[in-house]
Amino acid sequence: MLVIVVAASVGILLIAAFERYRIPLREWITAEPGESAQRMQLIFLVVAALLLVPLLGFAAYLWSLGASVIRAREFPPPGHRVIRNTQVITGEAAIARARQLKVLALVCGIACAILAFLLWRLASLFGNSLA
Repeated sequence: MLVIVVAASVGILLIAAFERYRIPLREWITAEPGESAQRMQLIFLVVAALLLVPLLGFAAYLWSLGASVIRAREFPPPGHRVIRNTQVITGEAAIARARQLKVLALVCGIACAILAFLLWRLASLFGNSLA
């Protein structure tokens, strides 16, 4: 719950900052016509990074959780908080759940890499069309 509250708060702050600094940002981008394409690419890549970092963080968390489950051979691992009373799964069933968590972490990581590549290509296309 804390992660959700923090993420929502950061999102609200980013939206408010964008609304407040939108006009100065537009003026900075268009201030020098020769550098406009590079500045637009920079802004696009910063926004892309802000979108991709949470997905990468989630992938790292899932991988870590899967490793904890494998070490403890029970799910949820000892010391992890749960929202409600949860039946503890032990043995091979817990190992299978841990492997699923690690596969999901890999899928999130691969999706993050593919999205990063596609957004980088899109930014370079924007840069070429503005130049």
